[in-house]
Amino acid sequence: MKLRKIFKDCRVVGLAGAKSSGKTNNIISLLKEIPKTKRDKVYYYGMAPSVSKYLASEGFQEFDSLKQLVGKTGCLFVIDEFQKLHLNDRRNKHMLGMVIDFIYHNKNRLLLSSPSIRDFNTIIGGVVEKWILKTVLIDQCVNGSQLKKIVTDYSGRYKQLESIVVPVDELLIINDEKQIIIHCDYVKEADNKKNDGVNDFF
Repeated sequence: MKLRKIFKDCRVVGLAGAKSSGKTNNIISLLKEIPKTKRDKVYYYGMAPSVSKYLASEGFQEFDSLKQLVGKTGCLFVIDEFQKLHLNDRRNKHMLGMVIDFIYHNKNRLLLSSPSIRDFNTIIGGVVEKWILKTVLIDQCVNGSQLKKIVTDYSGRYKQLESIVVPVDELLIINDEKQIIIHCDYVKEADNKKNDGVNDFF
């Protein structure tokens, strides 16, 4: 299972990428590998309504408040828009600390993602143990952030003019040991951009 490889040596993972780089579809592809008997231990937040409906039909659990996670152990939490929970806000740094303590003390795992690369500031970057990258443009990274340093230091096959460009069906995992490339199958049912209404207008 690809998620096992991702979380092998860590509990908090950050998935960063530009809009329309395939992040959500990649997440769904990873989740679909989880056996149906274990999907009740996977909780998600921040997905588009059509994607959320699909995930619910597949046996995954949605939450809309951090308080709903109390008492959960041995679970995977996928937060697709962590900025809505103010986890990257300096004024809520104590809340982020409590969330991370909760993840560790209860043997949970956390995947953080956002539609905006700039949401990965130094606050949220400070708790990320492993990075999964999609296309990340260097000028969209927050100065001084851990993500910007990762992008700057990277010199592998996906480096283009100081930025990183990863195909929509791949994930680039960077940690201290080596880079890992994971292929993700396309999940048509979870593509909330395939019919965004633009063509209906013209």
